[in-house]
Amino acid sequence: MVPVTKLPGVGKARAALLEKLGIYTAEDLLALYPHRYEDRSMVLPIEEVTMHMGENVSIVAAVLEPPRERRIYGGRTMTQVTVGDRTGALTVTFFNNPYIKNKLKEGKLFNFYGKLDPKMLLNMVAPQVEELKPGSKPGVYPIYPLTAGLNQPQLRRWVRAAYEAVQESLTDPLPEKLREKYQLAELRETIAAVHFPADQKAVLWGRRRLIFEELLYFQLGLGLYSTREKAQNHFQIHAPSQDFLKLQPFTPTPSQQQAVAEILQDMQGDFAMNRLLQGDVGSGKTYVAGEAAFAALYSGYQAAIMAPTEILARQHAEYFRPLFEKLGYSTGLLVGSMTQKEKKETYAALEKGEIQLVVGTHALLQEQVQFQNLGLVIADEQHRFGVRQRATLASKGKKPHILVMSATPIPRTMALMVWGDLDLSVLEGLPAGRKQIQTYLVGTGYWNRLQNFMEQQIAEGGQVYIVCPLVEENTESDLKSAEALFAELQQQYGPLADMIHGKMKAAPKDAAMEKFVAGETKILISTTVIEVGINVPAATLMILMNAERFGLSQLHQLRGRVGRGSRQSYCVLVSDHQNEKTRERLEYFCSTTDGFAISEKDLELRGPGDFFGNMQHGLPKMQIADCATDLELLTLSNRCAKRMLQYDPGLTAEYNQGIRQKVQALFENENTIFN
Repeated sequence: MVPVTKLPGVGKARAALLEKLGIYTAEDLLALYPHRYEDRSMVLPIEEVTMHMGENVSIVAAVLEPPRERRIYGGRTMTQVTVGDRTGALTVTFFNNPYIKNKLKEGKLFNFYGKLDPKMLLNMVAPQVEELKPGSKPGVYPIYPLTAGLNQPQLRRWVRAAYEAVQESLTDPLPEKLREKYQLAELRETIAAVHFPADQKAVLWGRRRLIFEELLYFQLGLGLYSTREKAQNHFQIHAPSQDFLKLQPFTPTPSQQQAVAEILQDMQGDFAMNRLLQGDVGSGKTYVAGEAAFAALYSGYQAAIMAPTEILARQHAEYFRPLFEKLGYSTGLLVGSMTQKEKKETYAALEKGEIQLVVGTHALLQEQVQFQNLGLVIADEQHRFGVRQRATLASKGKKPHILVMSATPIPRTMALMVWGDLDLSVLEGLPAGRKQIQTYLVGTGYWNRLQNFMEQQIAEGGQVYIVCPLVEENTESDLKSAEALFAELQQQYGPLADMIHGKMKAAPKDAAMEKFVAGETKILISTTVIEVGINVPAATLMILMNAERFGLSQLHQLRGRVGRGSRQSYCVLVSDHQNEKTRERLEYFCSTTDGFAISEKDLELRGPGDFFGNMQHGLPKMQIADCATDLELLTLSNRCAKRMLQYDPGLTAEYNQGIRQKVQALFENENTIFN
């Protein structure tokens, strides 16, 4: 390792600035990848620059006379200089730049890169300036992350000095055969292409290697560490009786039966289960979770179910408690709104083993929560929890079985990164008795007819959700707000209408939701807080106001709040938006209820950034790769990682030692927790 202070021009003060960027050595500098590039190679003659007003342009011009400096209002300084090429001349202006007049020597040749001032003819303001050596041309310039006190030219000089200092000692961790197979640049070529590119083609070539490499290390880490951390199965689950199934008023779908079989096989195997149950909204995940919990309880162990909200936790507890009481097991609840006395009683009962199944929120993660014999952890709505949170709950037992569930359909390519450390079960189709939700797109002109339909649904015993994108009125927007619509409907329907939104305090919000669940209110005006998990079988109509404001996947989650009973349910999108692509998107949504197809379309239309939020919480962060956009390299590197681990499961072969070190550094430096 070469300390940065060994590089020309880097003393203690500048080394301290570099430390703010996490740079201590020359090697660290080479790993500071540009976040973008300025292509100044397309040089324009001065006579053509006025045709590109408002755009960054690159010119090569000589300084025609000494710079002129004067003071202007506010105590600022303005420096102007006339520059020219064979086709004409222009003025270049700088503000508060005391060094520029000494840099711009008369007769010297420079590359100026910036925008023309639209208010003044042939005046370029505060451009980037690089002196050109004889015979050289402007190229592609890397733009690095900065901190106060550093500038781009400095960093470029130091990166080049760092490369010259360490290039002879650089060893490529990727074996030559692997590079040839996947058409990857050699390490020195890669660094040169990324930091000192000759053109945009070089940038793409260098970045391809770096992105593939980072994705490869990530996926090898998931495979290597989850294998390394696979615990012996301390909780051998016995094949349970059919008693839980006999209590169900339905016959499980083949997909549910398959998922239950996979879970039981895992829990009876040599290693602790680590499985994701992914199913579309309404596909019947709760029943599968119940079978898993019953198997654990039947075998003499405790089980814990963690839900993201109190309402959902209470709903799960109300569903499971009567079923498990009939089977001879007690169910407890642990949520934040409980009194200290109630919590202490629950803590004691869990520790003594008097509660066999506990359902709760993040309250389950508290230090005071101890189990007598925790054999199974179930995390519902997995995308609301990070890796660390489910690992924290799992740490309360001796490597218990883990089942995580998600109703957020994600294309399988994306799932490689989001849940790469888990085995996957997918529920397909709807449980018996469920009907496909009929979905329609209408304009606001249909509002009166929509109200009549709403009243018809209520008269037949149904309930109605109306979701608005805004909580309150906004003078700058014509969107319908939840508060305005509630005031309007309350006048017509009185106590039958109620409202919840994210700005309300937890207690009144929960109370309003509980009244709707109990059927005391028939119309619930809401924002997207009802998006996840709430089960109201009587709800038969979902109305989505200003539907163009929601993404496809979000629309699908909201639609999933209805159609949970045996009656026909409906979803109505209300939108006057006339943009062709918007109409196409909303009409596509009306044409299908397949969550996986919708997620693929969402990925295609909006880009996949929405799929990654807290999903990767607890895993190493990507430095140059973007799991959302580098899908081709993601798939390729995943194939490579699987092949490598198949032939060398521990990456112990001599030719894989460089890769193993990189994987260890990536994961151990992040203090990553694996189950």
